[in-house]
Order: sequence, then structure tokens, then C-alpha cells
Amino acid sequence: MSLRSIRRAGIPYKREKMPVSVGIITVMLFIAGGAILFAVWEDWNLFDGAYYSFITLSTIGFGDIVPGQSLGEGSQEKLIVCALYLLFGMALIAMCFKLMQDDVVRKARWLGQKIGILGMAFYSLIEANGLFYSGEFTRD
Repeated sequence: MSLRSIRRAGIPYKREKMPVSVGIITVMLFIAGGAILFAVWEDWNLFDGAYYSFITLSTIGFGDIVPGQSLGEGSQEKLIVCALYLLFGMALIAMCFKLMQDDVVRKARWLGQKIGILGMAFYSLIEANGLFYSGEFTRD
């Protein structure tokens, strides 16, 4: 069941909130896990493993450090695990950043309403054709 069909049916739902600190810790732990993984498999130090994980997961990808240069026993399996780690990591980081963004925007709106900058209700509308509009309107 999609969110759109839940809204149309009038079923009450609750948006999940994730604090920014939880998102940052999750991303740091994932990068630390990759640092350990690459340090053990590729004989890199932990800094090089963390550097590679961060650069690759953030899709910068300088190419100065590359896994799989030492072809040893089980290197194909290691490259597959590396690819899965990076694929899952990109999805995890995108999800964490989106949830952190939602939390920051929610707090900024709350603060704006409290100090009187944002006296109007904020709305967002996604039309059927997929265009996104946002703006403000006054309550009558």
C-alpha cells in the first residue's frame, strides 16, 4: 500500500522521526565497518580504509585507492562483498540524510513559528503529474 493510497483512504499514519545524531552515528559506524573490512582484506591501515569508504560512498571517487589490486585467493568473492557493501551503503546514507533533513526542516519550521518569522502555515502539494509545489498560505 502506497502513502498516496493511505492518504486517500483517510487512514491515520505517523511519520517516523530520526534525530540527526542517530543518522550521523549510523553513517560513522558504517564507514568504520568499511574501514575495518578494507584494512583487513587489502592490507591498508584504518585511515586508508575509512578514506576509501567515505570517498566511495559519497560518490566522489578519486580513484587513488582501489580495492582488489592484490589478486589473491578469494579475490572475486571479496570484490562481490565490496560491491554489495558500497551499494547498500549508498542506499543507507541516502536514507539517513533524507531523515536528518526532514528533522532539521521540522525543527526550523517549529523555531520559525515560535519566534514569529513563520506566521503562515506551510504547505506542500504534489500534483498528479508529479510536479512539486511548495509555498505559504494564510488560514481564513
